[in-house]
Amino acid sequence: MENMATEHTGLAPETAVVQSWPGRERGHRTLNVPLYLSSVWEARDLGEMASLFTRDPDRGFYTRFGHPTIRMAEEKLATLEGAEDALLFASGMAAITTSLLAVLRSGDHVVAHRSIFGQTIEFLDLLADRFGVRVSFVDATDPAQVERAMRPETRVVYLESPSNPVIDIQDIRAVSALTRRHGALLFVDSTFAGPLIQRPVELGADLSLQSASKSLAGHADLLAGSAAGAKALIAKIREMRVLIGPTLDPHACFLLLRGMQTLALRVRAQCANAWSVAQLLEASPLVETVRHPFLASHPGSAVARRQMSLGGSMVSFALKGGIESTRRFIDALEWIPLASSLGHLSTTVEVPEELDFAAEELGERTAAFQLPSGLIRVSVGAEAEDDVLREMRRGLAAVEAHLRAAEPAAEGAGAAPVEVAA
Repeated sequence: MENMATEHTGLAPETAVVQSWPGRERGHRTLNVPLYLSSVWEARDLGEMASLFTRDPDRGFYTRFGHPTIRMAEEKLATLEGAEDALLFASGMAAITTSLLAVLRSGDHVVAHRSIFGQTIEFLDLLADRFGVRVSFVDATDPAQVERAMRPETRVVYLESPSNPVIDIQDIRAVSALTRRHGALLFVDSTFAGPLIQRPVELGADLSLQSASKSLAGHADLLAGSAAGAKALIAKIREMRVLIGPTLDPHACFLLLRGMQTLALRVRAQCANAWSVAQLLEASPLVETVRHPFLASHPGSAVARRQMSLGGSMVSFALKGGIESTRRFIDALEWIPLASSLGHLSTTVEVPEELDFAAEELGERTAAFQLPSGLIRVSVGAEAEDDVLREMRRGLAAVEAHLRAAEPAAEGAGAAPVEVAA
């Protein structure tokens, strides 16, 4: 996907995220968006109070209805996403759940990719169990499977590309053509890419969802979520946000705005490091499988290169020897932390198999999908490339030592020896 200038400002995204904010047009002359530390605004009279209660997000009234700092951030985010409008929420899951609740009714049907964030699957299960929304999980990397699952009552097709944690790639443009023919909405969780790498709305999606806690914020110091799309859809989701109240805290919004200013610098450094990590892992005989969107070995690499301008900062891989090799790898790391979340300046590793909610990802509705044993998800940061690669090699060396030590026992039992690096 070409890095095109934004429709809203005429500026490239890298410039828009630093320079473009609508407060200047409203008479504010500060270089940074102001932080308004108030949850309530005074009305001049009863008539103005009534007009403020119409939930105009551009005017102050009460923060659950709208807040100027949050609104300015939403307008900047809409520019980055190439969308007509955008909303911010208290977390990524708040963005996902509020958006789905805004459009789904009992009897509606959802088609979702089978390998998505575990707690998104949990929420879809909750909608099915308690609210009469039917859900079909399919391998959406094959658009034909999506089309076969469509019904007259299908309201939403839900993709996550690249997906968490196995980095599946779905063809957003191809699936959007299907949803338009069937009169359904296409929601895309694009957290693993972000709006400087992939803009789902420009590829035909109705809604682009982000966990803004990740690369948009970039510093592991806040929770936030976002949804971007057409004005009419965003207005409907805004009404649901007002009702259930997952409003982003204005101070967290101020930190998000600050993080967004360095988005382009961080993302480019992270993507460059991630590409080096992916190539290192793919060349190692100790690695069973490795996933990065731009590796030629990835089955979705051609699609990824069409719809993503960079390969992203996420790499997942599985080692020979399964979960025991994974433990040796993790234990050998000296400075890369074992930590949840992703997209931050610092490199982190996570093992989805060891998380409590990972079991939800492997239930009956995803019976055809299994995580590789001991899968490691790496969120590659912006540290010096040599340091990151040295740390990866340190982990691989520990795995090699473990597998060599296990060879005599395996040979004594009649098993073939494990091939390791020389």
